Amino acid sequence: MKDNYVKVQLTSMNKVTVLCFSSSPRQENLSFTLFKDDEVGKKLKILKSSSQNLISIFELDLGEDFQFGHQYAIAMSSNICLPVDVSNAVEFPEFDSLFNYDGDDLGCTYTKEESRFTLWAPLASNVVLKIIEKDKTSYHPMSRGKKGVYRVSLSGDHENALYRYIVTNSGVTRESCDPYAKGCNANSLYSAVIDITKVKVLGEVNFEDTTKHLVDNIIYEVGIRDFTEQNSEHTNIKNRGKYLGFVEKNRKTKSGHPAGLDYLIDLGVTMVQLNPVIDFGTVNDLNLDEKYNWGYDPISMFTLEGSYSLEPDNPLTRLIEFKTMVNELHKAKIKVILDVVYNHIYEYLSSCYEKIVPNYYFRRSKNGHIANASGCGNDFASEKYMVRKMIVDSIVYFVDLFDVDGFRFDLMGLIDIDTIKLAYENANAIKGNIVFYGEGWNMGNELPFEKKACSENASKLPMCGFFNETVRDIIKGPTFDLTVKGYAGGDINYAFGFKYVLCGCSCDISYEPKYVNANQSINYIECHDNHTLFDKLNKSNSTESDAELLERVKLANGMLMTCFGVPFVHMGQEIGLSKKGHGNTYNELKINMMDWALVDERYDMVNFFKGLIKLRKEVEAYHLYKGEDIINSINIIEEDGLFIYSFSDNGCTKPFKDIAIFYNPTKENKSFSFDEDWGILIDHVGYHEEDNQIVVRNYIVPPTSFSCLIMKWGRKCFVIWSQVF
Repeated sequence: MKDNYVKVQLTSMNKVTVLCFSSSPRQENLSFTLFKDDEVGKKLKILKSSSQNLISIFELDLGEDFQFGHQYAIAMSSNICLPVDVSNAVEFPEFDSLFNYDGDDLGCTYTKEESRFTLWAPLASNVVLKIIEKDKTSYHPMSRGKKGVYRVSLSGDHENALYRYIVTNSGVTRESCDPYAKGCNANSLYSAVIDITKVKVLGEVNFEDTTKHLVDNIIYEVGIRDFTEQNSEHTNIKNRGKYLGFVEKNRKTKSGHPAGLDYLIDLGVTMVQLNPVIDFGTVNDLNLDEKYNWGYDPISMFTLEGSYSLEPDNPLTRLIEFKTMVNELHKAKIKVILDVVYNHIYEYLSSCYEKIVPNYYFRRSKNGHIANASGCGNDFASEKYMVRKMIVDSIVYFVDLFDVDGFRFDLMGLIDIDTIKLAYENANAIKGNIVFYGEGWNMGNELPFEKKACSENASKLPMCGFFNETVRDIIKGPTFDLTVKGYAGGDINYAFGFKYVLCGCSCDISYEPKYVNANQSINYIECHDNHTLFDKLNKSNSTESDAELLERVKLANGMLMTCFGVPFVHMGQEIGLSKKGHGNTYNELKINMMDWALVDERYDMVNFFKGLIKLRKEVEAYHLYKGEDIINSINIIEEDGLFIYSFSDNGCTKPFKDIAIFYNPTKENKSFSFDEDWGILIDHVGYHEEDNQIVVRNYIVPPTSFSCLIMKWGRKCFVIWSQVF
């Protein structure tokens, strides 16, 4: 029929709907014939039909349940056959129970004797393995088994061979990489056969982990290229922008200060959170000058990013380099946290997921469109059985093979609670004391609120930490208006809210508890997103000089590091690094890079921050995490803009007799008197070791400053304060 459009859709396990648009008047006595593979066609019964204007709709009875894995087509009267579109089947109530494969062999399993390829493609009527080795291409039909899984085994040694799957869904054939591939070539054009034993042989580095709870750690967020790739010669890091460059030893700045890995060791951080290292889409592995990206545009859940490798076109090399990097960090007693993006995929239409199982992996809104709560165009449907399995399998893979210590979940509020729980249980079974935390923003309406892994549901995820934006907004000031001052900017009205964040938002002080305990409070005032601490202060305190702003940076860092909870620090925050006033710098390497020249110039700030970390590690009180223990351990006083807290006499101040913390966000000197001598441990100048500590009874607290004073001996004679809550 000329000027006709016909669509045939599977609408239940035993019914199809035919939609016909015709510019000609409706034809009577239409008949429909079903063809299955090469079988003789059979006439179908019309259950009901309707027609309006130029559109006709027919509901047909298949006479039996649809059998996935076969090619169905329907001919309308004497017209050509049209394939049955089965993509809507992923929404059938029984779909996940029919195809919930729980095997552990998805992807390619390699031995020298054979390589086994396994693909979950339940909607497909045909799958062929395309493999390239030694410049020869061969094709191998795959056999369908239970749960919609296709398999083929190739005898012989196929290490490093490149491959793709050719998948036919609803009559449409597309070529795709393997979603479970552990290796790929440059720019992920092809998946690769990998001998995992060559990674396992590197072993693991076991070091004495003195941290029992998340609050025992200091997290340092850093990107591979941001930290090591500088155009100038301010460091002697050789493999700039690479996994191995990140862990080069004995690297120095131009002035001889520690750089690279040695800088992290010298700071004293216990964890590094790496910006995404799982393969992402917009950087050319073979030409890094072409484009830069943080990596929040993922294309895989298993393969590692090639642009960080010295040999991006060698599929195995990046795995060995990454494993080596993790081992070297563990030798330095630094844990490795991966920033993982499981909430969306870069360009879903061209993704392997959509090519292999159309419509399945992505969450949809009520109008049928791909949900976009992530702001990236495609939200991953973690609540579906095989999507959940893939996320869990990915996490297990990185813990088991690479020995990583934990995960930071990008936009975790878009992932369902059950997926996070299952992932944690599986990861923790492999490696105890595993770390889970993420962005708990409550986003989107497609996933029911009670199922979201968001901050408001923190009580349902007691083992998981959440980025605490309350800490950020009170200390630095609200992000919605950069000109508004926060507590560190000099607005002393924030003292009321600061009591709340001081206790890790886990105590009934100022506001109701937000978290089960302080382990859940990831305290941050700066991260890769949005403006740096210095740039925010530069806006909110625009009349102040750079020197004054840097004192406020030190004050803010002092506040952060002496709050209960888990301190999180973004690279360069300790030296007041600026991004030139830019907020979203996801594709601007020069703005994001660590400025090692500035490290030399502001090394006093580095030493100040090292002192804060040392204090945090030494004092037993900062390892408290239960709300009742925290609130019973501190005494607070506010005096003319000065905020002070000390500790109750319960032994939590060890190794010191007593400790007093002073925050002065005002631009005036403040004075405070003691009954006996106290030593200044940290002040605006920096950390004072025991042999050069200044002893005071009448203490002048400088403007916009942080101070920590200690008593090492004698009776506890600090002024007894009543708690002001």
